[in-house]
Amino acid sequence: MPRFDKVSLISLGILIAFLASWEWILIPALQISPALLPKPSAIIVALWSGLTTGYLLSDTWITLQEVAAGYVVGSLIGFLLAIPIAGSRTAERIFYPYIVALQAIPKVAIAPLFVVWFGFGMSSKIIIVALITFFPVFVNAVIGLRATPPEQLELFDVYGANAWRRFRYLKVPNAAPYVFGGLNVGVTLSVIGAIVAEFVGAQEGIGAAIMRAGFALDTAGVFAAITLLTLIAAGASAGVQALGRHLVFWMNDPNR
Repeated sequence: MPRFDKVSLISLGILIAFLASWEWILIPALQISPALLPKPSAIIVALWSGLTTGYLLSDTWITLQEVAAGYVVGSLIGFLLAIPIAGSRTAERIFYPYIVALQAIPKVAIAPLFVVWFGFGMSSKIIIVALITFFPVFVNAVIGLRATPPEQLELFDVYGANAWRRFRYLKVPNAAPYVFGGLNVGVTLSVIGAIVAEFVGAQEGIGAAIMRAGFALDTAGVFAAITLLTLIAAGASAGVQALGRHLVFWMNDPNR
């Protein structure tokens, strides 16, 4: 059996064992109230009910739009800003401290301000998601663009390549693995950012669904929404990794 299949089976076995222990050992042994910690079966029922009745589907669609738009905007700005920073130490000394300071500001603290400035609609959520996504993409892109081996740069200079050709055919291919590493981190953070924004002020979205379930003391509904978020983040991360393996094929490990 291939190594990948064995690893997948082991991982699935651990998950099944964990859920079975939670369902038939942990809850009965500790006599935990379902209002505090529901069984996995109750969570699955709540998730299925939310999807089949449609209320979770509409909330999921709203959150997906916020995540997708904010992720694209934040990633694009992060990569574009990394180009001048990576190419100039002067630009780095001028702008990098401000970028780090922006990242250091807790997004939960400034989220209410964005709601005040941009309203309760989707715009404020997209901006928060973009801010959270921006930094990992930016940092990895800067590192990647500076990771070009000097001997390769010298070879391009020998052949008289201009700045655009050095960037397009040398720096970008060398930076691509780093950029996709940042994109992979950013896509999971973008889901968190959307939920944080929805907690602050939203009538729709998975974050709003979690708040509604929490106010109604529907613990199973809260866990169902969290499970759905986990699946979205895992699926998005897997998609980015698959895209990276396809586009950055020259960096693939043949032993994997």
